[in-house]
Amino acid sequence: MDLRDAVQQISRAATRQDARRDVDALLRQVVGYEFAAFSTVDPATGLWTSCYVSGLDESGSAERERTLFELELSGDINTFAALAATEIPIATLHAATGGVLPRARRWAPLLEGLGVVDEARAVLRIDSSVWGTFVLYRAGTSSPFAPAELAVLTSALPDIARLFRLTVLRLAGAGHGDLPSPPGGFTVLPDGSLTGVSAAARAWLDALDDRRRIPSAIRCVAAAARSRPDAAVVSVPWRAGGFVTLYGSTVEGSDNVSVIIEPARGAVINEMFAHTHRLTSRERHVAREAALGKSTRDIARTLGISPFTVGDHLKALYAKAGVSSRIELVAALNDRQHDPRAALASPRPAMAYLDHYIATAHSA
Repeated sequence: MDLRDAVQQISRAATRQDARRDVDALLRQVVGYEFAAFSTVDPATGLWTSCYVSGLDESGSAERERTLFELELSGDINTFAALAATEIPIATLHAATGGVLPRARRWAPLLEGLGVVDEARAVLRIDSSVWGTFVLYRAGTSSPFAPAELAVLTSALPDIARLFRLTVLRLAGAGHGDLPSPPGGFTVLPDGSLTGVSAAARAWLDALDDRRRIPSAIRCVAAAARSRPDAAVVSVPWRAGGFVTLYGSTVEGSDNVSVIIEPARGAVINEMFAHTHRLTSRERHVAREAALGKSTRDIARTLGISPFTVGDHLKALYAKAGVSSRIELVAALNDRQHDPRAALASPRPAMAYLDHYIATAHSA
């Protein structure tokens, strides 16, 4: 089986409802493992927006996820942030620790009780934009991942990254529902539970997951807020279309995190647009000014470049965004929630829910 061809077939399959489930099934055939986690990431902030877990019972999943986020953001061996900065963003824990897995901080609270003998972590990156991650775990009597198996996975990382990007954008562009209004607020306690949920926030949470579960993005933004002095921000594709933004900041004198949830604003949408269409730094600046309705001459004056150079950048933006005029570009930046239809295949529902936990044991 050619892994890259198989991933590309998943991308083209119109009837598939969850690309991560298909990738999981495919990788199990190719390299084999006991359980795994596949996550989508906000490319603008590097924070996780959803998680799909297979091969583990759901019991204890919330605590495991909360602990994992805290360890990832406070530092450990093979963090996703560190992998994202490497040329080949995939590594195994067995190799990184010289076979002494307890050297990893996550060993005792997360891996030891599951009998893990190795984990393969990968970052799904397109240029410098991260769209997802996955972790494959081997446990029990299984052998650690072999270099040849890691090489097979490495060869398919670009294709899996494009699939995850397509999945996120299809989800955001698939629905036609109205976003709840106004913004809502709630507090995340240290154990990951929620309190002080406003009526508006409840409407938002039900829109994200109508099964009354706490989405992974909320635990992630809470862990991020506790790990930094400034607010943590993550934009999540809403299953009825568009993007929702979560802002988290710690409550003074406690480990509680206050979260505001609202529709993605123009600046957030423009940032996602830039990642989606792989804009250069200068193209981002021109796009930002164009979104404000500035003329070519005004953009040139603001950026300190000639109007002719601005015109060249606008032409490049038109080509990347799949539009033919300034009006269409501004609409793409401000009104379409960076609808992927201009740059990608016709969208279709890609995930039934942002968080999809599969409590089904699989054979390796």
